[in-house]
Amino acid sequence: MKTTILIDESGTLPDNRDKFIVLAALISTDSISLAKILPKFRKKLPKKGARKKEIIVPELKFHYAGSLTRKKVLENITKENVKIYALIIDKLNRKIADTPDNYSKLLKALLELISGKEEFVIAHIDKHFNSKIKIEALQNKIKISFPKIEILQIDSLTDSRIDLADFIAGAFLRKYNLSDPSFTEIISSKIVKEKLVKWNELD
Repeated sequence: MKTTILIDESGTLPDNRDKFIVLAALISTDSISLAKILPKFRKKLPKKGARKKEIIVPELKFHYAGSLTRKKVLENITKENVKIYALIIDKLNRKIADTPDNYSKLLKALLELISGKEEFVIAHIDKHFNSKIKIEALQNKIKISFPKIEILQIDSLTDSRIDLADFIAGAFLRKYNLSDPSFTEIISSKIVKEKLVKWNELD
């Protein structure tokens, strides 16, 4: 069966208030089931009370969701046949430009965690660059280390699967930023590899 790899990040490179940035990969051979998780979940959200805002927002992400929603979404993910890889980068309190060169360092480090363990030719990432030149530059950087892998940007507004990777990345960022592992504990049975590195250790 075809392997689908969904990658998203939590935290940012340019903001030096973000001590960490997390890249998470969600891997599955059942892309159809993944596509049903968030739309099905949002239909069941209460139309009154504090959680009604989660119906109104264009897309459901970890950062904007309440604790109960975060817990339920992560639980739904663990019901699927999935694998999780997470790369946590200590930015060393730096303000780092969000360029294809710097972002490719993050992607390559994550792909190194996955390669050799999973077979795939396409890695889906949330839409990160709007410029065609930057998108091509990112792909070219990745091709140097992973010539057979294509990086495909997808729009989370039209494909909710990528938001599942966002929830996972958000869970890890909360663990490292706030010393709160409560959300990563929910997905612990699906975590294959979790690695913490410093920015200056990346190629």
